Amino acid sequence: MSGKTIAITGVSGYLGRVLVPILERDAAVERIIGIDSRPPAGDGGRKLEFHNLDVRDPGVADVLSDVDVLVHMAFILMRLPHDDVSEIDGVNIGGSQAVFRAAVRRGVRRLIFVSSVVAYGLHPDNPVPLTEDSPLRPNPGLYYSRAKAAVERYLDELEAEHPEVVVTRLRPCTVVGPNADPVQMASLVGPTAVAVRGFDPPYQLIHEEDVSRAVQLMIHQEAPGAYNVTSDDWLTLTQLAASRGAKVLTLPYAVARGMMWLLWRTGRSPFAPEWVDLSRYPIVAANDRLRGLGWQPEYSTEKALQVLVEVFGPRVEV
Repeated sequence: MSGKTIAITGVSGYLGRVLVPILERDAAVERIIGIDSRPPAGDGGRKLEFHNLDVRDPGVADVLSDVDVLVHMAFILMRLPHDDVSEIDGVNIGGSQAVFRAAVRRGVRRLIFVSSVVAYGLHPDNPVPLTEDSPLRPNPGLYYSRAKAAVERYLDELEAEHPEVVVTRLRPCTVVGPNADPVQMASLVGPTAVAVRGFDPPYQLIHEEDVSRAVQLMIHQEAPGAYNVTSDDWLTLTQLAASRGAKVLTLPYAVARGMMWLLWRTGRSPFAPEWVDLSRYPIVAANDRLRGLGWQPEYSTEKALQVLVEVFGPRVEV
């Protein structure tokens, strides 16, 4: 019996760089159809067939024939100061919808969407932990939260229209690891951590390999619905700082947001100011449902941070 053909959007991105080598070693995977607007680093692997396409390109449909599983990971995470938010939504929301429509038209019967716990929204009354039964309450002012939830709601409609299609949603917390962008990891490994006065929310980190193994598991299982992909534990932001020996700078919310805006506008930080709410409200989630399928994280939040500090700590300036 021949192995599976897996299509991956965003194959040249962070998680794609981790997932592809895992699937290269997976004897049950025969072909990998990689889709991205930029080529992967190196040769990508012997199973990889790369297509240089934007997810909004109608040509995406042409490469999805005979695909068993589509893994959709193409998404804009960071907003640059000159970016038009409607253009970002066009890629994140419009591009996702286009890819899923194309896949269904081509007969793909398994869809995996890598969403995010941020789809639950950043709110002061978030339960600790959130579960998959918690409602999605995306923050209108946080483009990433809004877009992830919008795509999930679109998938609700698609499932209703196409009950023959198995749709899986994976919701990881903050993903870290050796293949991450050092600039995006700077706030987690630097000598100083910024906290918002009056807040010290719990926080989770998940190692890139744990997330990639969750995707691999779903490729080989028909598991509809949503699954949080998180570590078993969580630490507060000040505990995360203490675990790496960082000093904590506590600022009023308005000052912290203003400083974040200035660093972002001057190119010294990739995080737009709306991300400051990660330092105010809890956004942790239970992984019991995914564990029920046989997955378990190999890294705790603290261990994932230790790995990150070992790889990036000495070389990142904050």
